[in-house]
Amino acid sequence: MKDRLPAFTALFLLVALVITTWWAAGYVQHAVPTDPPVVIRHEPNAMSGPFIMINTDAQGRATNRLTGDTLRHYPDDDSVEADNAHLISLRPNMPRMTASANKAILRDKGDYILLQGDAHIHRYPSEDTSALDVRSEELTVLPQEDIIKTDKPADVQQGNSRMKGKGMLYNNKTRRLEVFSNSDVVISPKDVNQSKKGSNK
Repeated sequence: MKDRLPAFTALFLLVALVITTWWAAGYVQHAVPTDPPVVIRHEPNAMSGPFIMINTDAQGRATNRLTGDTLRHYPDDDSVEADNAHLISLRPNMPRMTASANKAILRDKGDYILLQGDAHIHRYPSEDTSALDVRSEELTVLPQEDIIKTDKPADVQQGNSRMKGKGMLYNNKTRRLEVFSNSDVVISPKDVNQSKKGSNK
């Protein structure tokens, strides 16, 4: 029995050490504050007053000119917001286009532009097409593809023709206009004849 006493004592001390260590680890874990998880918020890290922003192509030629009252940059998605925005398309050999809205959101380095609030796009007339006006509460502009689209109600006027519907898509390269879910369409014979003349050229 005396020979076993040291072994029992050692086993007891080992168990006591394990229990004490487990308790101390739990105490430290709850007592020492840990850093909360990082929350990425959509907050601007840079702002400016009235501004002018110009985009260029690979040859250094100006393609778009954006102006507005205020400009904000958001680092979480590298987006830019502009208030009272005015956009002018300066692409060579393409009909000149202007756009305006209460707010513009630019993503993908300006390759995606979302116009929100009283959005209006005007394409000036060319030799074979009449002027085009598009109005909606929200319009998406894809400058690289030269496309304007929306899934919101839109009012489109081209020459003396007018179309209202929910959703539209206009390709400025092909001059093709699609208005979806038409609710009110008035096509002028003059615009039809002008379109035929343009297609025959």
